[in-house]
Amino acid sequence: MVTSILGWFNIVEWMGNIEDIQLKTEEVVEDPVTNLWEPLVNHILMPAGKITVIIILTWLSLRFVGNLIDRLLNLSRFKDNRGTTLARLIKSTARYVIYFIAAITILDSLGIKITPILAGAGIVGLAVGFGAQNLVKDIITGFFIIFDNQMEVGDYVQINGNIEGTVEEIGLRVTRIREFNQRLHYVSNGEITRITNYNRDRMRPMIAVTVPYEAEQTVVQQTLEQICDDLSKRFAPYVIEPFSIFGVTNIVRDGVEYTLMAVTTPEEYWLIQREMRKTIVYTFNEKGIEIAYPRQVHTSHYFNGLNEPETREGRV
Repeated sequence: MVTSILGWFNIVEWMGNIEDIQLKTEEVVEDPVTNLWEPLVNHILMPAGKITVIIILTWLSLRFVGNLIDRLLNLSRFKDNRGTTLARLIKSTARYVIYFIAAITILDSLGIKITPILAGAGIVGLAVGFGAQNLVKDIITGFFIIFDNQMEVGDYVQINGNIEGTVEEIGLRVTRIREFNQRLHYVSNGEITRITNYNRDRMRPMIAVTVPYEAEQTVVQQTLEQICDDLSKRFAPYVIEPFSIFGVTNIVRDGVEYTLMAVTTPEEYWLIQREMRKTIVYTFNEKGIEIAYPRQVHTSHYFNGLNEPETREGRV
């Protein structure tokens, strides 16, 4: 009995729906502009068109802001590396702002009230500000790293004494360091406490070479002076202070240590150090000068035919 009653009510409801559909159809037929096209345009086409326009304007805004930042930094007093670093940081900040404005505008075009959202965002932002102190610290530290000119994109740096490589990007929160073996490190800006920068104005390549005590020290000194003159001429465009012998810098177990040094531009520092070592080895080989290496002297006593002792020394 209950099942029959429920089935009857379903039939009545279905017939009612049929009647509603018929009435809607008749209204559309009688006045298609008011009952069909206006709702279609107002509730579907207009919001879709607004969203499309907002997306296009967002893309154009990103392009315009990017070009504007590039032009302003090209006209400013910043150097190339520092300008590139600031450009990436400002573009990243501007991108977040433009995306936020676009999202709020799209919600407003869909008829969603944005005032409660903005109020809620303010409260959430305040809560995040108290809870995400490390994030705020990372952002502030990133700005100070750039404006204090501590490092720039393209600089070869050492971070906190244990990460060494080339700066690829300084972002709002993290800095990317690429090692020579291509490992990529992501370091939070707030964790950076010490920066050693190898690309600041000048560098001093220093190479130490040790010769045996038995070597003729005058000849060694003259040879090293010739090497310094040769290097100063070959790398003249990059030399700030010419190559020179710092003198006898140490007396070690294996021999006498000399140090060669110069002051050069930072970009050619590594190349010049390699060439200094190469030139020393080649020139010493040509002059017959040995480079000291660990050795031992053994003394043996022999007796000749007259029963007189003789001393012979041999190096190992």
